[in-house]
Amino acid sequence: MKKILLSLVALMAMSVQTALAQDLIWNEDFSSFETNAVPSGGDYQYVSADGTSSTKVYNEALAGGEMPELLISKNGGSFTVTIPMNGKSGELTLSFKSNKKNLTVTAENATIGEKSATGNDYQYPVTVAAGTESVTFIFSNSSSSNIRFDNARLFSGEAKKPAGITWGTASRDVTLGAEDNNLPTLSNTNNLPVTYSSDNTEVATIDAEGTITLVAAGTANLTASFAGNDEYEAAEVTVKLNVKAAATEPDPSEDITNTPETAYTVAKANELIAAGKGLDSKVYVAGTITKIKEVSTQYGNATFWIGDEATHGEADLQIYRGYFLENQKFTAENQIKVGDKVVMYGLLVDYNGTKEMKTVYVYSLNGNQTVGIRGIEAGKNSQSIYNLAGQRVGKAVKGIYVINGKKVVK
Repeated sequence: MKKILLSLVALMAMSVQTALAQDLIWNEDFSSFETNAVPSGGDYQYVSADGTSSTKVYNEALAGGEMPELLISKNGGSFTVTIPMNGKSGELTLSFKSNKKNLTVTAENATIGEKSATGNDYQYPVTVAAGTESVTFIFSNSSSSNIRFDNARLFSGEAKKPAGITWGTASRDVTLGAEDNNLPTLSNTNNLPVTYSSDNTEVATIDAEGTITLVAAGTANLTASFAGNDEYEAAEVTVKLNVKAAATEPDPSEDITNTPETAYTVAKANELIAAGKGLDSKVYVAGTITKIKEVSTQYGNATFWIGDEATHGEADLQIYRGYFLENQKFTAENQIKVGDKVVMYGLLVDYNGTKEMKTVYVYSLNGNQTVGIRGIEAGKNSQSIYNLAGQRVGKAVKGIYVINGKKVVK
């Protein structure tokens, strides 16, 4: 009799365990996509607001999921997925992470109910009729801000709770030997057992308690992992640690300032950024415009890329929100075009792995240095006079000047 009762209890336990288990139908965390890739083809369709692929998969964790995440662009961007049901139907759950609450979700071949939200975690009840071959979900962004999207799932059965572990940031800059380093600390609100690891122990290590030790300058990705259990979902979160060398006294040999006539190539600019020396000084960089992301007449700036003629592509330098000639605002989208030859003046910077120029403007465009005379032949008495800092002056006194595009010693 005892054996029979024990068998019944065991069967009931198995039945409850089965009822609580998730039957995962679709799972996407974008880990199979390269950074800057665009999810398209197959069962996915991505549309950005302007009809191009200017917004992509980003190696950040703003939504709180694992890196990378999908950016659904503002003012009309959308992400569409078609999921084969393979005989599954009934009451299902759609869940995902998002850093904004105004992402609109619609469904084809299914009925979608009211959403529930806890922090960045969102869930929708979904009803699918028997015999349905596939269900399509459309995630649309009509707001004026970009939305990050990650860890999407469609499943049947009882939903597990989110693990709730986070570093609170995608990356952190720290300095060797500094006393005021703000080292990242894992938030583990549910006190779950996590394991830590570093992908570059020659730069930084992390022990079983989460204590970080800086070893050398460089980059290391620190990961905290939770295996999951019957109550909480498995989770893995990573923070990028950019470890800088200990601060030293300024070295005069690290002065990288130059003149318009000695403007750096894009290759040389990339070399200087990689070395990380002298980047607090503005410099001139010459190149050809290879791609234009935006010319904003609202804000008067433009974001585009320049490259050396022999090495376009990955080595191109991003010009981030630069201004036009004479450091004036852009007033028309056609003031620059792909193929234009420019000399830029600004700061070189490495922004999360992207080599770019900021606080920058177009010093010269196809040989012209001023807004007013672009495309107009100067008269005999007209003179444009600039000092070597790129500033226009009314009169040349003593020193070296650029007058009508030529270097002159007064």
